[in-house]
Amino acid sequence: TIQLLSSLTPNHTQNLHIPNWVISIREILHDCWQDNFSLKELSEILKVHPVTISKYFSKYFNCNLGEYVRKIKIDKSLSLIRMNNQNLASIAYTCGFADQSHFIRMFKKETGLLPHHFRTL
Repeated sequence: TIQLLSSLTPNHTQNLHIPNWVISIREILHDCWQDNFSLKELSEILKVHPVTISKYFSKYFNCNLGEYVRKIKIDKSLSLIRMNNQNLASIAYTCGFADQSHFIRMFKKETGLLPHHFRTL
């Protein structure tokens, strides 16, 4: 009976098959974080239909594509804020944000802190 019940219970670590495109898109987004890829460009690179990426991205990354890219950019900004005395506008531009205001809003949303407060920690 125990064997029967255990076979009915899904084992997420064994049954989770991660498609190759998921691994590839993660590598592309992390390696080329400063590039702004469109969904169409990514689908052409990966040879996967854009609807497939859009539909299943959140299943593997727990957020949509745009949110994931912003998280990567915020992560990159953390080291820039800590390591040098660049102004926030320069860091925002380096990390691919449209302007300092957008960068500050996204930084606070992701970290719960304002960038200048993070710098003082």
